[in-house]
Amino acid sequence: MRDKMNQSTLNKPSILLACALSFSVLSCSAVPGSNTNDSQQVSSGKTHQGVDKTSDPNVQPIADEHIYGYKLTWSDEFSGDAVDLDRWHFRLDCKHWSQQKAENNVVVGGVYRVLLQKETADCPHNRWIQPGQKKGDKPAGVVQYSGGGIISNDELRYGFYEARLKTPSGAGWHTAFWMMRDLTVNADPSDLDFNPLANPEVVSHIELDPFENDSIDLKHFQTDAHQWKPEPGTEDEGRTQNKVGTKQIRFKDDTSLDQWQVIGMEFTEERLKYYFNGELISDVSFPKDKYKHNDVSIWLTAIATFLGKTEAVDDSRLPDEFQVDYVRFFEKVE
Repeated sequence: MRDKMNQSTLNKPSILLACALSFSVLSCSAVPGSNTNDSQQVSSGKTHQGVDKTSDPNVQPIADEHIYGYKLTWSDEFSGDAVDLDRWHFRLDCKHWSQQKAENNVVVGGVYRVLLQKETADCPHNRWIQPGQKKGDKPAGVVQYSGGGIISNDELRYGFYEARLKTPSGAGWHTAFWMMRDLTVNADPSDLDFNPLANPEVVSHIELDPFENDSIDLKHFQTDAHQWKPEPGTEDEGRTQNKVGTKQIRFKDDTSLDQWQVIGMEFTEERLKYYFNGELISDVSFPKDKYKHNDVSIWLTAIATFLGKTEAVDDSRLPDEFQVDYVRFFEKVE
């Protein structure tokens, strides 16, 4: 759970900020799932897809006057009729209450959409109890919902990340715009017991989270960062990670996350700055010497979940969608 430590109020827009402790789940990382034939072979590392040909090459980040000197170097405007598989691969797993499926990722009307549906799938190794089960029950091994997501083939690092998005309206979905290296590339998606962080050769990977929402609350989202598997003795007490600068963003005005919003994050060698519709909402120290920065992929994901104290998915709102208008990455001009 996310335990609030203190709060302060922001005026434009009216937002409540709260520092928070970590919850122990690796945020939406793709541990491959079961009951799918959507195995993918994806080359890791930089593939340099660059700027979408339909992007305005002169566009600038939506941010305050302190964000300047940037040039668009990577983007997807989702102007085609399908997910660009030169640029993205699919998130495929069973996690929490859903199976993530390739066919749930579509592009329609200039918008990337994750289709969120009620449908049963066998997930025999799923470790989480399902709606209708009680604490202490053996996990059912069957999920009742499907979600999805895409992960960039390109790996990026320092710059400004931006997406225009809106969440589903009904309770029960964890949607996120986030960054981490995909440690499951070329793994067998039928092997849910595979845990990439358990590999002794995997050390010190960062995760950046400019936007995480649990749709039970459309007036709240979370920002934070992680360093997974840091050098022994440097991790947070009682954990196998370092969690940095978590903030709970709460709106007091008529803002609702199921309407279009622009999420931004500047990642530099020393800091993370998080933006909401161009307004700075968090500024966190994240120095490379301490947290061992690495290249990351961009993730856009939606899974059914119990997070946010969700007791059940709101079936009356299904089918629903997580929608993204564009994703852009800017780098500093030399």
